[in-house]
Amino acid sequence: MILVIGEALIDLIGAADSGGQYQAVVGGANANVALALARRGVEQRFMGRISSDGFGQQIRERLASNGVNLDYSIHAKEQTSLAVATIGEGGSASYSFYVDGTADWGWTQSELPSAIELASLDTKAVQFGCLAMAIAPGGLVLEEWLRDLYEVGDSTLSHDLNIRSALGFDRDSELARVLRINAHSHIIKASDADIEWLYDLSAGAELDSIANDWSQGGKLVVITRGGDGATLHLNGSKLHAPAPKINLVDTVGAGDTFMANLLAELDLVDALGNDPIARLAKLSDSDLQRAAEIAAVAAGIVCERKGCEPPTLAETTARVAAQAQ
Repeated sequence: MILVIGEALIDLIGAADSGGQYQAVVGGANANVALALARRGVEQRFMGRISSDGFGQQIRERLASNGVNLDYSIHAKEQTSLAVATIGEGGSASYSFYVDGTADWGWTQSELPSAIELASLDTKAVQFGCLAMAIAPGGLVLEEWLRDLYEVGDSTLSHDLNIRSALGFDRDSELARVLRINAHSHIIKASDADIEWLYDLSAGAELDSIANDWSQGGKLVVITRGGDGATLHLNGSKLHAPAPKINLVDTVGAGDTFMANLLAELDLVDALGNDPIARLAKLSDSDLQRAAEIAAVAAGIVCERKGCEPPTLAETTARVAAQAQ
């Protein structure tokens, strides 16, 4: 089982030429990961603080109807977080957020399962990141909880940065926070834009030295680069997974779908679970390459659809087969 913890919010999506019209759809990076896992048929649980308001009900209905297990999600009294997403002419999404005092950031220690409870559920991995880790007070509570899980070592901890600079975070503070969380993670995923913003680099800067630093101690570091695919750094080796050729509609949920499918593929080769660093050390280059390429195909399918509509395993498998011909 893969546990995904973090935000589930409402994306108000409008195109640049929509005349101010927006559609309310369920979003949030971590909710998207859980959705993509469920669509693929992977056993998962989504642990979020979902509001009891009308938008919260919409979130629960969307996730549950797609097979997301919500047994560990909290019925929160606070309102739902909102993200206003504008889709540009090239299909990329830009965001602004309304998050003050909303449900996703109110975590308390009493709401979080113990390592013993997670072990009883055969939790192979815990996926987290994005705003859930960045906004107080809940982010600090989750940090402490994850640090304890890291010390126990029963599950692979996977951190997807998903930096949201539009919220006006201080760059130095964000970098310190990310490095602190990376120290207690086994898998680290970031986009090239995430790293460029954190280190104040120009677009297209060389990132291998940073990835190599992050991968010290046997961690797997994945850098997604949009149309240029993804690079993977593990135990001194570097692999590249190309991005498939697609008919781009928008990029909403692409990185989240990549993350979900990468975890699913790693689980198939027994690379997730207890003693995480030892499992990653046994991972062959060919297995890691295949996992990343399948994840890239799944992300590409999402980019051909409006909004975050992850593919099923059958859809991804069919696309992989078609591209191999």
